Amino acid sequence: MELSEVRVNIDRVDREIRALFIERMELADQVARIKAETADMIYKPDREQSIIQKQTEGIDPSLLREYTALIKRIMEVSRKYQYGRTMELRECFPFTYLEEKPQIARPAMVKEELYSCQGFSRDAVMTVDSYSQVGEMITSKEADAGMGIIEEIGVGVSDELHNLLVSQGLYIVDCRILEERGARKKVVTFTDQLYVLPEHNRVKILFECPNRSGSLGSILSMISDYGVNLTEIHSRPFRQDDSWNYKFFAELDANIGSKDHRALLFQLSQETMYLQILGSYYCDGDF
Repeated sequence: MELSEVRVNIDRVDREIRALFIERMELADQVARIKAETADMIYKPDREQSIIQKQTEGIDPSLLREYTALIKRIMEVSRKYQYGRTMELRECFPFTYLEEKPQIARPAMVKEELYSCQGFSRDAVMTVDSYSQVGEMITSKEADAGMGIIEEIGVGVSDELHNLLVSQGLYIVDCRILEERGARKKVVTFTDQLYVLPEHNRVKILFECPNRSGSLGSILSMISDYGVNLTEIHSRPFRQDDSWNYKFFAELDANIGSKDHRALLFQLSQETMYLQILGSYYCDGDF
């Protein structure tokens, strides 16, 4: 058989796969409608594992991994479609936010970082000795925002500032790049409210995924399926029961006001062990 003949058959099979895919998405739509009415969970790992075991029974061992990967991918795409449809059918976005520009008059900073102050007169900034004190000032309403260097680009990130955002439930509302003696630093402003504006192009998140093979890859694939670029990701280990797991901090090239990006965050909230939004803001992507 000539290669051209094989390609003819491949084209035929691909047409059949396309028709079956459309039929499967129509069925996924029916599932989404039913689950939207009952508020049922879309992602059911135990059921999916049962399907994989059933569908792979008797498959040629030389094709087992590939066929298993195909079934998983089909189910992932089906879930993505269902999350989008569910968002259209009922209000289920799990995060609240304000659609206005934050009014900031009294920011606080760690005094040794005052030189990096962006957008405010240094005379208007209250200075303290630590990020924990910045958090306390925001909580007590003595300050209406905090500022700090969250990253030296290409060098490292500030664990202390990330810890503050996570532990105090604070949100980045502004991000600017400071050029200093050849170094580039991200200077962020953060408040106790999540603000989302049309011009925002970044969403900062923290997530945890199950400590098993493929879990991180599935989440990264999910983000890619929505056409969203990762502009930053780094991990931090933590002790969980008798083993170690990782927290992942990621910055997405996204806007929470977008229907697709809201569906992505909704799906992430359902399919990660934990998801926390750490900010919505505009940042120059040229870094």
